[in-house]
Amino acid sequence: MILRQNNVCLNVGAEAPEFELPDQDGNMVRLSDFRGKSNVLLALNPGDLNDSCKNYLILYKENLKKYKELDTQVIGINMDSTIKNKSWSQSMHGLGFPILSDRDPLGDVTLKYDCMVPDEGYGKRGLFVIDKKGIIRYIEVLSDKVGTCPDMTVILNTIQKE
Repeated sequence: MILRQNNVCLNVGAEAPEFELPDQDGNMVRLSDFRGKSNVLLALNPGDLNDSCKNYLILYKENLKKYKELDTQVIGINMDSTIKNKSWSQSMHGLGFPILSDRDPLGDVTLKYDCMVPDEGYGKRGLFVIDKKGIIRYIEVLSDKVGTCPDMTVILNTIQKE
C-alpha cells in the first residue's frame, strides 16, 4: 500500500477512477474508451510541463513500440492547458500518445488518482498500469528528485502478465 495524502485509497487490484479530459488536439478522451480493447499506462505529471517532464515524455515515446506490442495505450495527464500541451507535443515532433489537460477543474483527475499535493497546488509524478478490465495492476509514485525515472522493466513485466 502506498502512503496517500488525500484520503484516496487507490491500490493495486482496485478499479481505476474514470475520467474524461481533452487531449492536446481538444478531443475528449475517457478511460472507459480503452476498456476491453487495451491496457493503459497512465502517466501523471505535476502541474505544468517543464524540461524535466520532457525527459519522461521522451522515455515513454522511446518505449512506445513495446507498449503497442503489449496492447497498451500510453496516456499522459498534467494540469497544463491543451494549447501548451499541443505546443509541447509539436516541439518533440509528436509523441504518439495523447497528453490530457487536467485543468478544468484544476487537478480534479490528479486528485482522484491521489497524486495531488493540495497545499502546494501541484501534482506528483505517478504511473498506473490499468488492465483491459479497468483494474489497477501497478502504481508507482516517483520521487521529486531530479533524474528519478520510472522502472520500465517492472512496468513492462506487469503489462506482459495481463
